[in-house]
Amino acid sequence: MSTESRKPETDFSAQPKNQSGFGEAKTSHGIWRIIPSPMVTEVFAQAGFGFQILDCEHGAYDFATLLPDILACERHGCAPCIRVSGTNKIEVQRCLDLGARGLVFPQLATLEDFERAGAMMDYAPAGTRGYNPFVRAMGFGSATTTAAGAARPWFIPIVETLQAVEAIDAIVRLPRVDLVYIGAYDLSAQLGCAGRMDAPELTAVMDRIIEAARRAGKPIGSMALTADAARALARRGIQAIVHGVDSHRIKQSMAAILAPLQDSPSDPATTTKSE
Repeated sequence: MSTESRKPETDFSAQPKNQSGFGEAKTSHGIWRIIPSPMVTEVFAQAGFGFQILDCEHGAYDFATLLPDILACERHGCAPCIRVSGTNKIEVQRCLDLGARGLVFPQLATLEDFERAGAMMDYAPAGTRGYNPFVRAMGFGSATTTAAGAARPWFIPIVETLQAVEAIDAIVRLPRVDLVYIGAYDLSAQLGCAGRMDAPELTAVMDRIIEAARRAGKPIGSMALTADAARALARRGIQAIVHGVDSHRIKQSMAAILAPLQDSPSDPATTTKSE
């Protein structure tokens, strides 16, 4: 049996019109990561996920643990994205220098927040990213890698505040936005229906974001915890589906193994007969 890694269905090397790798005909599938582990990263990549989001906001990642997981993603043709903790310019810069394929920005509210975050993705004169040709993303000083020729990292802002929803038409028209990620959980909390993904008020807000993004020609991402939920998102026009969080998926899988055994009779082969 071949030991070669299976290439994910999504070809993230493709560069469609939005230059991001998203927005193609096929749906992109990913997983959210809060547990740093190159081996777990390889497991998810070999399972076929096209991208993984390494979480520095809620996860246990730091600059020491990001690089091994980025390398593990790249080894299997899986796109490594990082959710930064906010809009700290140095943190953003260091994540890009490590070679992140895209950055996910949380808790943005105003149009100016989105503009400022987007500017951090690019070198001057287009943006505010500091230029260092000797970092990993620039080939450690390779003469063939220039600021102008470097791969454009994906800018993936999360729309997860009601203030951002009010500005959504202007946000999705920002040229630097590559994908609009809908932060349904934070939105549900702000709407007073925390965790109820089928709440009518949340559905209405999501539809508003989806329609605005569609008019602007921007791909959309969101999370689904079941196959039915993923299909429903795809029918609504979501092109990048995140299939939950690693911690929850691992716990869920282990619980599913044990559940049928909890009330079953003991295995006679392992039961010691009392004398």
